[in-house]
Amino acid sequence: MGLLGSTRAPGLRMIASPGMNAPAQPRAWIVSQGEEILTGLVVDTNANFLCGRLTDLGMRVRGVVTAGDQREEIASALSNATDSAEVVVCTGGLGPTMDDLTAEAAALAFERPLEFHPEAMAQVEQRFVAIGREAATADRRQAMLPRGARLIPNLLGTAPGFTLETAPGRHSWFLPGVPSEMKPMWHDFVDKDVRQLFNIEAPLRRLFRVMGRGESRLQDLLGDLADRYPGIELGFRAHMPENQVKLVTESCNAQALESAVSEVRERLGRDLFSEEEQAGLAEVVGRMLLERRERLALAESCTGGLIGHLCVSVPGSSQWLERGFVTYSNAAKVAQVAVQEATLETHGAVSEEIAAEMARGARLAAGTDWAVAVTGIAGPSGGSPDKPVGTTCFAVDGLTGTRTRTLRFGRDRNSNRSWSAAIALDMLRRQLLRAGQ
Repeated sequence: MGLLGSTRAPGLRMIASPGMNAPAQPRAWIVSQGEEILTGLVVDTNANFLCGRLTDLGMRVRGVVTAGDQREEIASALSNATDSAEVVVCTGGLGPTMDDLTAEAAALAFERPLEFHPEAMAQVEQRFVAIGREAATADRRQAMLPRGARLIPNLLGTAPGFTLETAPGRHSWFLPGVPSEMKPMWHDFVDKDVRQLFNIEAPLRRLFRVMGRGESRLQDLLGDLADRYPGIELGFRAHMPENQVKLVTESCNAQALESAVSEVRERLGRDLFSEEEQAGLAEVVGRMLLERRERLALAESCTGGLIGHLCVSVPGSSQWLERGFVTYSNAAKVAQVAVQEATLETHGAVSEEIAAEMARGARLAAGTDWAVAVTGIAGPSGGSPDKPVGTTCFAVDGLTGTRTRTLRFGRDRNSNRSWSAAIALDMLRRQLLRAGQ
């Protein structure tokens, strides 16, 4: 047991899973540090990421605890987590300022005095050289680590991570709170470390990412698979704007899993757009265009460039994305993508007729094989009885002709934009499938 025993300091938010005293596999806890999480200023996406990664490794995540910027609170959280699990991953509080207290808290919880770590200081200094700056005196704090700590390199930031064996068979890893730094450190170091230290067999998992079917329809479509394939767990997850289906089983059921996978693919048909966790709609569309050696143009009104953002977030998108037009005003629609003023007067800016002209005009102006257009009323104002807030019109223009559709979403502006961008890409994906027949 750590120095603070099992007492729980005030200011901790703790989420625990049931059955903590009888784990069927190595247990894991996640400790997040930061007052900004407790006050709601920052969403703790790190914990979500780590829960998924630890589960994929075959760990049983038993809980998540969030501690504020108090040394004793963090130490208590670390001590309690270590008492409850063989693996603890802590994020946040490794920077140079006075409220970065994780290293001090670990020293307190595990009775390990802080020591200057020359290798950590060298990494801090090298990082500053790389960005053309000099390390400040305060940066020396980042090289003060608990005795016995092993360094975890941080190639994208100045705060080194570290790991400790806190008791025989129990290990803790300490990573920065910045997700763009934490995730590469997990992939490059912690993942391999956990695999080497714990001889566990990860369950087999298959993921199906779906557009066009809600959870209830997926349940009706696939619900019988649990009985047809004993030992394979079927799960559903709503992840706006898509839905996900998961199959999970032990390695001994590999053959049955492949049979279930084939059946899920067949039943989902074209609603299935990806079986890769990291490959979203934009990447899938990009791969299809690249394979066909075709290029894309975009004409966006209510989405304001969001579709373009999703596309350029995919590495290598310059090979298939030609250009985008953000035509928010009617004048921009006329000037940039050849929308006819007569069409605007007759049908209004939010109409399938205008979406079709936007797509056709963008494709001709860019000289591409395909174009996607979106025009709508994102809200929260601007609607009418005939076209309420959330009314959105889509068009895809290309080798299969011009396809249009109209949908009505809710009143939340950002949700409407997100849904619209995803549905536009999915419309293009389906037309690319049709063109490939």
